[in-house]
Amino acid sequence: MANLKDQSLQGGSLPRKIAEVWPGSAFYEPNAVKAIQQKVDRLAAHMQKQLNEHEAAMHNTCQVFEYLLQDMENFVECFQSAFDARNPEDLEKYGPRIRSQSDPDRSVGILQILWHAISFTTRGNTKPLALNRPGRPPAFTGRIIALNGDFLDTRSNLHAASFNELLDQEIASLYVPADPAAPAVMSIKHLAGEEIYFHQADAPRRFLLKVVEIVCGGGFFHEQ
Repeated sequence: MANLKDQSLQGGSLPRKIAEVWPGSAFYEPNAVKAIQQKVDRLAAHMQKQLNEHEAAMHNTCQVFEYLLQDMENFVECFQSAFDARNPEDLEKYGPRIRSQSDPDRSVGILQILWHAISFTTRGNTKPLALNRPGRPPAFTGRIIALNGDFLDTRSNLHAASFNELLDQEIASLYVPADPAAPAVMSIKHLAGEEIYFHQADAPRRFLLKVVEIVCGGGFFHEQ
């Protein structure tokens, strides 16, 4: 064996006896290389298709989210005006109690309404993910998540949570598909994932209003 090793080190080809038992020898057979290349080509084509759909979905998701942030600013003005009309002294006493803000890269939006804090974020869209469609092909989408709590408040720990931990605070999610003509899908967590469909042009405003309605339409009970 030492002599055979020396031959290989001196630039000679591996003897036939070693090539036949060498673990990777089949890889170098012309037919094996061709079969492997065919499988790799199919996998590459499949993954390229996933990547293309993911990038298209993310483009649409970012666009929808940017409009949501703009709608949030308009929503705050409307909501504050509604409160002021009912109790003008409240503004003088407490100042504005309905606010919105976003982080510098505009991937998180925070809406504060009295004692409620709601966060919207596109973080977590790091790889192609598909929405399961029973009886139909899965649809690759981006995701906007509405969360209970202030994402940017360090006391909430939302900013440091893993994606799975974030979902514990999920109120609802808006799934935005790669096809701009396809409807966006809102899934409501406490209704066992009940789905509502929005045209993508209307999705930012309708998703925002529906989430606020879910959060502010209920109440709290004392702990016992």
